[in-house]
Amino acid sequence: MPCTYSSTTASHEMPIAMCIRSVGKLQRDLRSKSQTVRSRIMILRILAVLLFCMAIVMALFPQNGHSDIFVRIHQDGHKEFTNRPSGPGWVYHMSEDGSQPMIQFAIAGKPKGLDEIISEIALKFRIDANLVKAIIVAESNCNPSAVSRKGAQGLMQLMPSTAKTLKVEKPLDPRENIIGGVKYIKGLLASYGDLRLALAAYNAGPGTVQKYAGIPPYRETINYVKRVIAQYKKFKQDPTLRVAEN
Repeated sequence: MPCTYSSTTASHEMPIAMCIRSVGKLQRDLRSKSQTVRSRIMILRILAVLLFCMAIVMALFPQNGHSDIFVRIHQDGHKEFTNRPSGPGWVYHMSEDGSQPMIQFAIAGKPKGLDEIISEIALKFRIDANLVKAIIVAESNCNPSAVSRKGAQGLMQLMPSTAKTLKVEKPLDPRENIIGGVKYIKGLLASYGDLRLALAAYNAGPGTVQKYAGIPPYRETINYVKRVIAQYKKFKQDPTLRVAEN
């Protein structure tokens, strides 16, 4: 009989113990799952923050899909390339995909006029045609054969050393001269990020602008910058105005 009593007690205790163990296991599982859920929530939050930061960066620094490559040639002939030029000496080289702008200078065998050539080159190199026209007017008064006392040549008055760097073989050829001048001013604009400084460097040289940490105190350069900007505004205000009319 005692054995029966003992057996009955054991039979009641075994399910209780099993229940207690099951509850304990369930609690551990729930804690484990809870930690997993919290971990997943934390990961999702981190991803959300990263996506938000990426969105801000893209908004502040938009990519137009047309990055340009610039080159700087050192005195020893060493060439340096970048898509984010900083400092003097950079000139436009090519688009990021390695292509060179293809420009048509004639339609059905009929040569284009100077304004059409300027617009075509400016479009291909993604620069304001009005600015190019303003520089041409200020530099040579639209005379493709102009040669300065210092030796600058053509419509955009390229110095022989600059023309060589830009691979302009015929500086007095309007097309080659404009392409070279556009590459040069485009590189200066990218380097300085400021129109006035870029124009000052175009006139007095990047080294001079670097020396004075700004527009050099030369009357010629100061007047040049003012003249180009005034002409630039004039062309922008009247899109029908042609370079030959200045």
